[in-house]
Amino acid sequence: MGNNNKLIHLKVDLDDDEQKIQKYIEYHGNVWPEVIEDLKERGIDRMRIFISGNRLNMILEVPKDFQLDDGIHKTPPSVKVAEWSKLMTSYSKIKKDGSIDSWEPTELIFDTEDYY
Repeated sequence: MGNNNKLIHLKVDLDDDEQKIQKYIEYHGNVWPEVIEDLKERGIDRMRIFISGNRLNMILEVPKDFQLDDGIHKTPPSVKVAEWSKLMTSYSKIKKDGSIDSWEPTELIFDTEDYY
């Protein structure tokens, strides 16, 4: 990662259904080209998604001036990107209050860079 970049970490829970989790993983084995192109155009240098059980962790490598509040995809999204986002959201966990879990930023509490 270059000095002009930063990392952003996000988390979300999928529905705790093994079949849905496997389908979500399958989709990410062959992401639609329009989604990849949109991420490039948005300035995301690298995106990684990790899974543990039904918990997803996303790491974004982005320029220092990247603003997460502006969204991961361009606004307004293309029809295909909007379709992808809606489809991926359908795999998310429904919270106790009835809302759908969505990607949330986490807070960095330790970095070896502070000590080295």
